[in-house]
Amino acid sequence: MKRVLTLTLALAIVAGGYMFEANGAGEQPSKQAPSISEINIYTPKELNARQKDLVEIGRYTASGDQGALKSTIASAIERGTLTPQEVSIAIRQLYSAAGLKQMNAALATFDQLREERPEFGADYEKMVPKQTGLSALLGNGTNGAALTKQKTEEAKEGVQYNTFRMKKPKPQNRNRSRLGKLDRELVAAAALGTRVGKNNLFSASEKSLSELGLSKYQIENLESMIFE
Repeated sequence: MKRVLTLTLALAIVAGGYMFEANGAGEQPSKQAPSISEINIYTPKELNARQKDLVEIGRYTASGDQGALKSTIASAIERGTLTPQEVSIAIRQLYSAAGLKQMNAALATFDQLREERPEFGADYEKMVPKQTGLSALLGNGTNGAALTKQKTEEAKEGVQYNTFRMKKPKPQNRNRSRLGKLDRELVAAAALGTRVGKNNLFSASEKSLSELGLSKYQIENLESMIFE
């Protein structure tokens, strides 16, 4: 009797195992849950302030809106997102994307702005306050009165502007001699999109921007700025 019960119990266990596998409960999940590092990857949702200024410069250069271009350049330099040299480089490399005529018109507008605002031109470098040497601060044969007099004389000789902060904003791009590849591609894409609209050339430019690191959300932000 015991042998019959044992055999019956064994058969029940085996049958239960087959049913468990038949229902798929015994299968291991084919995909693993994403790791915490994958979940926490930050994806920018829009262009930063510097990139938006470059897009605006490309747009207005291509469209010929000199008033808006002038305001954009002045705001970018005042906020420190772009230097005058970077603005000049950005405009000059738009001869193909925006057209030679539009590029020359934009350069003329920029030159006019620099005449109206000398602090955007040759005097831009003078906006950095002069640093006093350590030896002067520690004395080293110079008394406080002489140092104060020297500072007063320098202040009188310095360029005085009421429309621009005396301390030049720190540029976001440390290499101020040229624009980076992403910056150049971005301003060109803005000019190209404004000029020809959404076509194969603009799609190729968007692909290049994606390869250079822009997220799909940033590219959508670019499109919304151009085709608003």
